[in-house]
Amino acid sequence: MFFRQRLAAHATLSYFFGCGSCAVGVAVDPVLGDEEWFLAEADRQGVKITHVIDTHVHADHDSGGRALAERAGAAYCLHESNRGRTRFDFTPLADGERIPVGNVVVEVLHTPGHTGDSICLAVSDLRRAPGEAAAPWFVL
Repeated sequence: MFFRQRLAAHATLSYFFGCGSCAVGVAVDPVLGDEEWFLAEADRQGVKITHVIDTHVHADHDSGGRALAERAGAAYCLHESNRGRTRFDFTPLADGERIPVGNVVVEVLHTPGHTGDSICLAVSDLRRAPGEAAAPWFVL
């Protein structure tokens, strides 16, 4: 498993992680204008970005999620509560949903608070702890 954190403009954090051995990766909360960084990092890791996830829709940062997903040919994902709130298509995520990314599993946790659609992502590396009950390695 690989994990990268990017400090973008205005102290916004973005993340890129995935499974190098299966050549797949996930971008989380990319800031508009940082698409090239994610694409270059994917090249460095030798992976394809399969999912771009924004943890919420809010004006606290300018999302580059849709732009990155389009350029990478990846699914653009938001919490399902955004249906009817946005004017664009996205892949809806539900609380408790598990997204397999090679040897990595991402569990969606609906955590309303900062915004009603906020989610956290519990990320497990099946190589560190195999099986369905693998404890998360980290939470975003």
